[in-house]
Amino acid sequence: MAIGLNNLRAPKGETHKKKRVGRGPGSGIGKTSGRGNKG
Repeated sequence: MAIGLNNLRAPKGETHKKKRVGRGPGSGIGKTSGRGNKG
């Protein structure tokens, strides 16, 4: 049985959740939004 193009999926645990930056301190990546402190 061949794998059709309509049911391709990444292996479990392969994908990462999209990082939503700049959404407050509780998000873990607020304030400088992952850009550091310089400049």
